[in-house]
Amino acid sequence: MERPVILVRDWKQTEAALLAARAAGTAPVLLTPEDAAAIYGAGYLGALQTRARQEFPDVDFTLIVDCGDTPGYALACLRTGVRKISMAKHNEKIADIARQMGAELVRRPS
Repeated sequence: MERPVILVRDWKQTEAALLAARAAGTAPVLLTPEDAAAIYGAGYLGALQTRARQEFPDVDFTLIVDCGDTPGYALACLRTGVRKISMAKHNEKIADIARQMGAELVRRPS
């Protein structure tokens, strides 16, 4: 079964997506808008992931935070506990750091 990809900008959208996933028994991929790390900040996005995990421990979801082309935002997101990040262009140094932190640099779903 293919995992649905859902664009989320805030807690309200995240909560709605996870409630729907719980009801449907799906495992969604939650995707932030492009350059979300620069727009919302790493702290907010890390807290969004933490709250989602706390309030929906029974839903198997993945949050992918888009870090645009800014390695600094990618590193900041990793430090806040975000486990999956994407960047406009692959950055092997960031990918290596992510792996060392138990996280992953992934391609942004289209």
